[in-house]
Amino acid sequence: MTQTHVHRRRGSATGAALAAAQRRTFGSLFSSETLRVLPVLLPVTLGGAAVATVAVLKFIESGPGTSTLAGVFALLIASTVAEAFPVPIEGVAVGRTSLATIFIVATAAIYGWPAGTLVAVLTMSLIELGRRKPFSRIVYNSAVYALAGAGAGAVATWIEGHGITRLTLAALGASTAFYAANITLLAAVVARWAKESWVRFLGRYVYLTAVPFGVMACLTVILVDLWDRSPFIAVVLVGPLASIALYEHRMHAALRRLRELDRLKDEFMAVVSHELRTPLASVYGAAMTLEQRALEQKEYDALLRVIYHESARLARLVDQVLWASRLESDRTEVTLATLDSAEVAREVVDAARAHLPAGVSLELALDDAPAAIGDAEKVKQVLVNLVENAVKYSPDGGRIAVRLAPHDGHVRFAVEDEGLGIPASEQRRIFEKFHRLDPNLTRGVGGTGLGLYICRELLHRMNGEIWVQSEVGKGSTFVFELPRADST
Repeated sequence: MTQTHVHRRRGSATGAALAAAQRRTFGSLFSSETLRVLPVLLPVTLGGAAVATVAVLKFIESGPGTSTLAGVFALLIASTVAEAFPVPIEGVAVGRTSLATIFIVATAAIYGWPAGTLVAVLTMSLIELGRRKPFSRIVYNSAVYALAGAGAGAVATWIEGHGITRLTLAALGASTAFYAANITLLAAVVARWAKESWVRFLGRYVYLTAVPFGVMACLTVILVDLWDRSPFIAVVLVGPLASIALYEHRMHAALRRLRELDRLKDEFMAVVSHELRTPLASVYGAAMTLEQRALEQKEYDALLRVIYHESARLARLVDQVLWASRLESDRTEVTLATLDSAEVAREVVDAARAHLPAGVSLELALDDAPAAIGDAEKVKQVLVNLVENAVKYSPDGGRIAVRLAPHDGHVRFAVEDEGLGIPASEQRRIFEKFHRLDPNLTRGVGGTGLGLYICRELLHRMNGEIWVQSEVGKGSTFVFELPRADST
C-alpha cells in the first residue's frame, strides 16, 4: 500500500537501497539497467496502457452524471495532493508513505474499476511529471498504478452483497488487490535490476510495507462507508487525515533532530577523546622522563617545552568544548561597542609571532582600517582561531597575512595563507559543528571541528559574516566582516 516510488529516509538502509535501485533502473530510457529489466517493463507498460485505454472508453460509455464526475474529480484532487505530500511513518523502513491509495481504492470501490483506473493513472502521471522524473519511470509507474487500480475495482465489483457489510468487504478486498499488484510489479522490476530472487525480494518488501498497508486499508474502509452515506459527510475525514499527516511530519522531524543530536554526541565523544589522547600522552611521557632520569639541561628544557606546548593545546581543546557548549545553550553574552579593529589585529599578530614555527612568516596589512562595532574580546578570539588554523594547515611553511580594509559599510578582516587549501565541496561544511576535513587532505593534521563553528556563531551574534576562498594546494583566505562604527 506504499506508493510505487520509494522515498529515501535517513536510517533506512533497505529503503535507501530500493530508492537507489529505482533511480538507476529508470535513470534513462535506453540505459543498460532499463534494457536489463525490459522483459518486465515492456509487458507491464503495454498492459497498463491497454487497461488505461479501456478504462477511458468504459468510463465515457457509462455516461457518468454530474454527481459522479464531481465525486471522481474530488477524489482525484485528494489523491494527487496525498501523492504530492507523502507521510513519513516512523518505524517503516521503506521511507515516506503516500496516502493516495486510500482515495484511488475508494474511487474504484465506489464508482467502479474504470474510474479507479483513471484516478490512479492521472495521479501518478501528474505527480511524476511535476517532479520531472525520467520518461521511462513515469510510464512504468503510471502503468503499475493503472493495473493496480483496475485490480482494485475488479475485486470490489466481484464482492457481492448489500449494505455496510458489502462496502466494508469491498473496500478491504480492493485495498488488498491494489497493494498486491503495486508491490508485486515494483518488486519484479527492482529485483531483476538487482539480480536478486524475486520471491525473496517480494517477501522483504511485504515485511517493510505491512504497517502502512494496514493503516490505509482501515482508512479506506472508513472513507468508503462515509461516502456511501453522503460525500459531504466523507469530507470530515479530511481533518483526521490531515492531522495524522501533520503529526507524523512533526514527530518525524523531532525524531530526526534527536537522532542528529545523538549522532553529534557520539561524534563529539570520538573527536574529543582522540584529540585529548595525543597531548595527554605527550605530557605524561615528558613528565615520566623528567621524574625517572638524570638529564642534561638541554634535554630538560626540551621536555619542559613539550609539557608547556601540549598543556596549552589541552587548554585550547577544553576551551573550545566549553565555548561550543555555551553557544549551543545560548549562554554567551556579547557586548557590542565601538572597537579599534587595527589595534585588535595588531595584538593578535604580535602574540602569534612569538610562537611561529620555522618557515612561517606572519604579516599585518592595515589599509586605513576604520573602527568597527563588535565585542573586542570575541573578535580577538575569532582572529586568534583563524591565525592558528592558518599556521596549523601550513605544514610546509609559507607566508600568512592578516589584512584589514573598509568594504561597503563594513570592516573586512582577511587571513591569508599558502597552505594545504580546502576542496570546493567542503568549503561550506567546514563551519558546521564537528566537521573535519579528510585526514588524507590535511596530511593528518587534526582538530575538534569546533574552531570555525565557534567563529561563525560568535560573528553571527555580532551581526557579522564569515566565509572562505580556497584552492587545494595554493592556500586559503578566511574573510569576515563587521559593521563599521561610522555607518551605524
